Amino acid sequence: MDLEPAERDLDTSVSRRSLVTLSGAAGLGGLAAALLLDRTTLALPADDEVERPNVPTDADVALLSQVIGLELAASELYRLKLESADGDLAVAVGIMAENHQAYAQAVAGATGLSAQSANESLVDASRAGFEGSDDEFFAAAHAFEQTAAATHTALMGQYESDDAIALTASIALTEVRHATVLADLLGVSDLDVLFGNDESALSLGDDA
Repeated sequence: MDLEPAERDLDTSVSRRSLVTLSGAAGLGGLAAALLLDRTTLALPADDEVERPNVPTDADVALLSQVIGLELAASELYRLKLESADGDLAVAVGIMAENHQAYAQAVAGATGLSAQSANESLVDASRAGFEGSDDEFFAAAHAFEQTAAATHTALMGQYESDDAIALTASIALTEVRHATVLADLLGVSDLDVLFGNDESALSLGDDA
């Protein structure tokens, strides 16, 4: 969803407190809504005798390797914004960059893969918005976070292991929270935007 700056009189400067508290309930609501739209996401195997493996399978690892590239791309994009951000905005952008870096490292730790290579196609596609004005950044980052959350939600329906699902759910939740904060900073008050997600999931196997 394309976001347009709203008329606003309030100070929209960012602080550590606003980044944490503003995102809480809204982030939970957004992810819950996404999961309800995809009832297959956390479905158990059809055969009651079959249990999910605990650790990521080879098929999970193939998908999660693409997730690492997605998360490193997000971190790289936020670091581009850090070159022009200052004050509280720089603090918030730095937190988001570090979060995405941590997600990539968590996936790497769970799979034994390396967390070094960003998906540069994603970086190139979003670079202009992240390097633009603050409002352009808020809109571009919001779209990226929503796309990432939609992608993780779709992937949860494909994973074979409990660990892959649980790890991805925790990542998606925080990305929904990021999106909520970014929409609020742009002055958006429409609940359909704050709590919804119109972005489509990426086809990571097709090099996004």
